[in-house]
Amino acid sequence: MTVRNDISYRRLEELEDINQAVRLQAEIWGLEVVSPQPQLVASIHHGGVVIGAFTDHQLVGFCYGFAGYKDKEVYLISHMTGILPDYQNAGIGYQLKIQQREWAIDYGYKKIVWTYDPLEIRNGYFNICKLGAYSKHYIPSYYGEMNDKLNKGLPTDRLLIEWDICSKRAEAALRGAFKNQTETNYESLLSFHQNSDDPTPLQHEILVKENQGGYRVPVPSTIQLIKKQNPNVAHKWRYAVRHALHEAFSKGYMITGVQRELDSKIHFYILEKRGG
Repeated sequence: MTVRNDISYRRLEELEDINQAVRLQAEIWGLEVVSPQPQLVASIHHGGVVIGAFTDHQLVGFCYGFAGYKDKEVYLISHMTGILPDYQNAGIGYQLKIQQREWAIDYGYKKIVWTYDPLEIRNGYFNICKLGAYSKHYIPSYYGEMNDKLNKGLPTDRLLIEWDICSKRAEAALRGAFKNQTETNYESLLSFHQNSDDPTPLQHEILVKENQGGYRVPVPSTIQLIKKQNPNVAHKWRYAVRHALHEAFSKGYMITGVQRELDSKIHFYILEKRGG
């Protein structure tokens, strides 16, 4: 990854800047998922924030969050983060999250939450290992059927990510403490075979014991490629991972890490007991 040093970051508050963010959404994802200008404007006046990444005067990335409240807890919902393809893999997404965290702390928040597709394990590594977030909630078909560029063809399952932005875990992650996940001896909750071009999960009963220190759940490292080349295999992974994580969460486990296998088509979520 080549980190770009020519990018500046600032909050978007003027209508001209907000309109740039609306156009950027359409360019990245398509018109189906755009958060419109009136919604963005209302949010930034009531506990929300839109932060942009600029090169010269061009908006090349942004993140958008709005206020949330549940179970007597106030938090920021980080609803969208998007970067133009030519500017991806340059550290911009990470810096947008850092900027969002700093703003949220100054505003008085202690937690940021968001969702992402559990099969996008590269995003999982970013969320869990680089930022120090965690997940203990799986939501099947969160958005129903979507036909945008990234979601078309699979149920829109999501993991709820929770980022305790003032915690020691978050601070350790931002210092790089979790970037290199090491091999664990945790049992895998799913088995799979790689006799074909794409690894495929095997159907079997998933038994989660409550007294284990942790488990691993395998996920393909290139789900978008599998969706294009073998949609049937992608569907098998969707339902296998859904079942495994749901069972583990119901027994008190949570995702605390991602184990990346070098040059492998499979990576692993690491699940450990809550409070352990």
